[in-house]
Amino acid sequence: MTDKKASNPLYGMKLEQLLTEISDHYGWELLSDALQINRFQFHTGMKSTAKFLRSNQWAREKVENFYLYQYKNFPYPDDKQLSIPPRDRQIPVDQQAGDPAEITQEVILLIDKAANVRHYEVSKSAEKSKKATSERTDEPPYDPSNPWNK
Repeated sequence: MTDKKASNPLYGMKLEQLLTEISDHYGWELLSDALQINRFQFHTGMKSTAKFLRSNQWAREKVENFYLYQYKNFPYPDDKQLSIPPRDRQIPVDQQAGDPAEITQEVILLIDKAANVRHYEVSKSAEKSKKATSERTDEPPYDPSNPWNK
């Protein structure tokens, strides 16, 4: 457990704490522009925003990626690491957190890339399991001209 804690700054961090750190530094308007999450544009409170992030994995991962690679300024990982959820990634010990990065158009594109790589991996695995499930059924395909299969 201590190895995981030492290798990932997100280990044990609550969403409220993460949101407080990045919102205090960047502000909600800039976070809304950078992350392209409408919920940040109309910030209704820390508790409701954290609840939104808990119920929407894509948004939570986008915020966690932003925290790791913009706010903590760790070097961006390769696509293989990006396909792993941010809280499960291992950050090499020799990489140290830096000062928060400026938000630029290039940064916004990197954030989108990180979100899309992870989304692609998740949807690909969901598609595989759906395909496997459909192959296991012995039920014939539905025929609208014969709804009772007689």
